[in-house]
Amino acid sequence: MDAPPDPRRPAFPASAAWVWGLFSVGLGASTLFWTRQAIGGDQLNLLARGWLLAVDGRWIPYGNPMSTGGVTPGGLTSLLVGLPLMAWRDYRAPGLVILLFHVLAFLILDRSLAPILAPRERVLFVLFYWLNPWRVFFSGYLWNPNYLCLFGAVHLATALRLRRRAGALDSFVHAACLALAFEVHASFLLLVVASALLLWRRYLNLHWPAAIAGALVGSLPLVPWAIAALHDPQIATGNRGFLGRGLLLVFPVLRGILYLFRYVSLTVAGKMDPFDFTTSLGTAADRWLRPLLFAATELVGPATILAPFLAWLWLRRRHRGQALKPLPVEASDRDWLDGYLLWSFVAAAVVFGLSPTTIMYWQGLILFHVAVLPVVLWLGALLDGPRAAWAARGALAYAGLALFVLFGMAFGSPYYRCGGKEPLRLPLRYDHPMLHELGIQQSCPMPLDDPDGWWPDVLPRPVGR
Repeated sequence: MDAPPDPRRPAFPASAAWVWGLFSVGLGASTLFWTRQAIGGDQLNLLARGWLLAVDGRWIPYGNPMSTGGVTPGGLTSLLVGLPLMAWRDYRAPGLVILLFHVLAFLILDRSLAPILAPRERVLFVLFYWLNPWRVFFSGYLWNPNYLCLFGAVHLATALRLRRRAGALDSFVHAACLALAFEVHASFLLLVVASALLLWRRYLNLHWPAAIAGALVGSLPLVPWAIAALHDPQIATGNRGFLGRGLLLVFPVLRGILYLFRYVSLTVAGKMDPFDFTTSLGTAADRWLRPLLFAATELVGPATILAPFLAWLWLRRRHRGQALKPLPVEASDRDWLDGYLLWSFVAAAVVFGLSPTTIMYWQGLILFHVAVLPVVLWLGALLDGPRAAWAARGALAYAGLALFVLFGMAFGSPYYRCGGKEPLRLPLRYDHPMLHELGIQQSCPMPLDDPDGWWPDVLPRPVGR
């Protein structure tokens, strides 16, 4: 007979109803963000590629400019933006694909992890992954890194199935995922190096003919880019930084690893702030909300980084080196998951060290699931021990503060408001039909005909200008 529950220990939800209830809340938050998305330079560059494909049938075989120089290889970006615009001529249409990618990523991860995680851990996962302010923030507007969570989810799911059997279909999908991610963002290297380390340590087995076929099929959108690069080598040339810069300077490696911790915190980075509610909720609301958001993200937020730091230490010490050895045949799926996380962390350190530029806050998003899961496992263990009350209160406090930060981001972040302090919009050199047909000027007008203004790199200037 089971022992009666300890009345001094607060209960923590563990049912599937809580999973799908929290999922619904997160989906509603992402949808709200999608309706409020703002448009800046990166978004206009992407929309220009999609516009040219949808209106003129012109397929731009490369994506946005990269921080290292050159442009993102391959024409997948133009397809991801252009195909939705063919169905709906609205600047928000491509964002629906990003939102769908986030939904699929969560469903794939939840389905893959459900047999491994305890019921409480599954609830913790939906809380720290799906309701995470960072995840919701990157689900609501158009940008290359915002597509990446799906590739990370597919990577984990296929690697898990490939641990015992080198299946042809999973090998094909795993390799195709890496090739397609290459055409979305350079951070695909995080998954490539992780796969290499997992293969070396026997955490996955590949059906090589199927894997090669998957890599070739996933690389097909690179063919037009390769042809274009022969005529214009500058689009394929990176001229900033040098290989191994992170290892030499050390700080870039530490900065990249810190972002893996920050993804599970209540901090913000880059232009996620400054918060300004004057244009969306009025000056009275701004007077109250801005100090509260500052306290949540700049005072409480940094303290929440301690949780992922302790979780990674706990995960590493729990195995005392065993997880970094070849995976034994008799190992459980739980052992496999621990090793997958640790080797992915090693892969991140390697890639951050070799990176020719300083790591920015979006460049680890493809490993977002890897950043979240150690906290889930650590708190799950605490909930089964003498510190259960502390762990439950911490998780519930995170949930409450996360909802407040989400509210602040949705109405106060530059990416989700029109105007205000440091707005995302920028003056443009010309007017163009794209700005009106996609509803950009009707939603949040940009200053036009500014001789010193900016202009998308692939969009032809209007006739007569």
